[in-house]
Amino acid sequence: MSLKEQQNLLAKLYTDAEFRRAFLSEPEKIGVESGLSADEIREIAEIMPEELHFFADSLVWKRLGEAEKFLPLTRRVLGEDFTGNFREFSQTYNPRTVKKHFEDALAFCRFLQTRKIPGPAKCAAKFEAAKLEFFGFEKRIAVCRLDYDVRSFSGAHANPAAENHEKTKKIAVWLRTGKRIRHFFI
Repeated sequence: MSLKEQQNLLAKLYTDAEFRRAFLSEPEKIGVESGLSADEIREIAEIMPEELHFFADSLVWKRLGEAEKFLPLTRRVLGEDFTGNFREFSQTYNPRTVKKHFEDALAFCRFLQTRKIPGPAKCAAKFEAAKLEFFGFEKRIAVCRLDYDVRSFSGAHANPAAENHEKTKKIAVWLRTGKRIRHFFI
């Protein structure tokens, strides 16, 4: 197995909890299925499970910190639930492009749309996903229908997690004309 293939396998061990559990319980079987030689299986299996779990957990915390930077409004609205939802998300999703943190944040927003979380939190994630797509993919226009006015989530005295937010249909628009970018609500 080439060095790149070994690195990819180790990355999968660190980032995919299900694969890590399978490898730790049956290293020979999973190693052979993954194209490892007997020596490579033995070398990887010698890494103590605690070390594997510790490093894997540290990667999740790093990803979480980066996602929080991309999604400040969603973080604010979800509060402590942001961490729990991200940890659950990170067990099933591994970014694949060179823009890993951007890809992680965007996929997390989509994941949140499938969760049973308060409406304002889904709205914040939807808004930030549209914003990320506009800037990250250099779109000329992005439009996002919202059930809440997300501007009310970010004031100094706002309580974005409160369930008493009144539903107010809004449309957020980002528009790029040449080098000029405009953002407004309708």
